[in-house]
Amino acid sequence: MRASFIIFILVCFGHHDIKAQDEICPDGDRFFILQNYFSALEAYMACYYMDSSYKKPLLSAANCLFLLGDYQKAKTYYHLLETDTLYNTDAKIKLASIYESQQNLPKAIRYNIALSKIFPGNPSYLRKLGSLFQQGNEPTQALQSYQAAMRLNDRDLLAVQGLSEMMLSLEQPFVADSLITQAMTVDSNHIGLSLLHGRVKYKLKDYVSCAHILHKLTYQTELNNYYNKMLGYAFMQIDSLDKSIYHLQKSLLNEGDPEYAFFYLGFAHEKKKEYDKSKYFYSKAIKAGISENLNQYHVGLARINTTTGLYKEAVENYQASLKYHNDPTLYFYMASASEQYLKDKSKSIEYYQKFLSANTSDISMKETARNRVKLLKEQRFMKGIVK
Repeated sequence: MRASFIIFILVCFGHHDIKAQDEICPDGDRFFILQNYFSALEAYMACYYMDSSYKKPLLSAANCLFLLGDYQKAKTYYHLLETDTLYNTDAKIKLASIYESQQNLPKAIRYNIALSKIFPGNPSYLRKLGSLFQQGNEPTQALQSYQAAMRLNDRDLLAVQGLSEMMLSLEQPFVADSLITQAMTVDSNHIGLSLLHGRVKYKLKDYVSCAHILHKLTYQTELNNYYNKMLGYAFMQIDSLDKSIYHLQKSLLNEGDPEYAFFYLGFAHEKKKEYDKSKYFYSKAIKAGISENLNQYHVGLARINTTTGLYKEAVENYQASLKYHNDPTLYFYMASASEQYLKDKSKSIEYYQKFLSANTSDISMKETARNRVKLLKEQRFMKGIVK
């Protein structure tokens, strides 16, 4: 009976202490509810300085600083609370968030590992660890963390999205495709997953699916330049040229790197036989070009000039392309084009011979080149030209 009475007294006093702690700073709580965090902070710190044995006001003050964006000062208070048995978990939750926002990956990982052990049934910390390990270029730990999160909750689409992103970056698009396809059965209208699915299909060169996925999204959201460019290219690959041009044009809005969009527009208009527009965009791509693909833009101009009978310009375009990439097949095209406008065929013969001396595997082109050299030399001989 005496023991029961002592326990009853301790419980009563324990409840009294907790209640006292909860109500120790009513002014701070009132300001906090009103989201007047500066006044709340001042009140909480006044309460804490009156009796520093109660840590609840310090936690509340740290939360005010956190909400005000003063992470540096908030961090100091949360670290003081790490050893407090009542509030150390609250402190670790906020510290994990702060260090993540500051891109301090080692400390963000450390606190999220601690939280995943405190709350083993909460997959969000494992998912967060997956993302942090991925950012830290630790794919093995990232994979393990994402998989652990998905074992706890296979409907965690953020975990699926993070793992799929990682698979795509590791050049495993088929795995990413499988993961996303399964996830889309949970939410077929998930915009983030749909955008990622479009990227995966593009990587797999499944341009029909890529175009279908991204075009469907245009009714749900506004695609940015990156995805408009991707959609435009996918439409071009399946010969939906008008749609391709529309989205490639959209991708140029406030675009800081328009090189590829100009090139694709040039190619799309070339396929539509709109040669003036095509030449315009190929020329724009050359002016904007900083990549290793500059040779392709010159070749595009050469094709059009050959098609429209501007052979001299075509040869000049091929010569410009050779400055960026030594493609021996261009000598064949230069020889063919030069035949059309040069009376003296010696240059054509020279180009054909350069092509034949290169290591090329196209048997048909080689045979054609040999026959042309033989014929052109015979014609020169008949005209009395010895060289």
